[in-house]
Amino acid sequence: MADPLTPTRNQIARMAQSDPELTKAMERLFQVAGTNTPADIAALTVLIENAAFDAGVAANKAESYERNNATIDYLDFRRLPPHAETERRLCWNDDDATLNIGMEYGVSQQVGLETYARVENNTGVTIPNGTVVGFVGAGAGGALSVAPYLADGSQPSLYILGVMTHDLPDTGTQGYCTNWGYVRDLDTSSFSVGDLLYPSPTVAGAFTNVKPTAPDNVIPIAACLVSDASDGVVFVRPTIEQMQYYGVFSKTTDATPAAINTAYTLTFDNTDISNGVTIGTPTSRIVVPASGLYQLEARAFRSAAAIHPKKMFTSGSRKTARMFPTQHGS
Repeated sequence: MADPLTPTRNQIARMAQSDPELTKAMERLFQVAGTNTPADIAALTVLIENAAFDAGVAANKAESYERNNATIDYLDFRRLPPHAETERRLCWNDDDATLNIGMEYGVSQQVGLETYARVENNTGVTIPNGTVVGFVGAGAGGALSVAPYLADGSQPSLYILGVMTHDLPDTGTQGYCTNWGYVRDLDTSSFSVGDLLYPSPTVAGAFTNVKPTAPDNVIPIAACLVSDASDGVVFVRPTIEQMQYYGVFSKTTDATPAAINTAYTLTFDNTDISNGVTIGTPTSRIVVPASGLYQLEARAFRSAAAIHPKKMFTSGSRKTARMFPTQHGS
């Protein structure tokens, strides 16, 4: 049997459709082909037929790579790639019609369909996938430090960040929080498809499909797309509105002025309703949480008297009383 001519590397590359791993595999096969007996030809044929599959598997297992660079006009991705997704790998996602970026924790980011925040966990426990989290400070690694968010009005709505897209261990470990896009593999069995979801005011980090009421935080954060006990899917899009602060305060005991033409402070001893606005110290003071434009209304009542905003009238005689607020005690 005459010795066969070994194809050049460029010829092999054309046969392998420029697949680098397949090119290497076929080149090795041609190198050893001349040293085998005719009886080995059948076995070599089988090896060649399986080379593409073997090369794909080898690419999945590879832990190292050769440095290379090229100037190209475009990249075409296989519609149904044979390899598995892994960290640092870019491939086509035919279901979502976009590219997937392989990231830590088995996370695959759908390009253009999701955005993440890099976050850090210092809570002392693992933060599970699907947990609603809020900003609690800056972590040692320079990332946002987060914790499960409780929407009971104890923290500003502006501190809400998003939903964890994987289990994030403790001890300063960094990971990914979805602030726009899909979060999958959740238990959404208590919700219906299309439900608008809010951070829970009773369970930190949980969703509720019941709209909270003030003074709880009312933050539409996600919509339920798939209702399932383990394969549930939500789409995250926090809608944060500026919080409205208000309060109604009263005093139910009498106040008796001792002398005319003398200013006396009116104190409060009851908080009827409040969201952010509180009675201060002394109790004649009303404290607001932030600078801004506020509407103040005050009413005083006197037995057998009709009230005017600035004047009090009693039957048979006219008595004048003036009420005015001061800012910062001046």
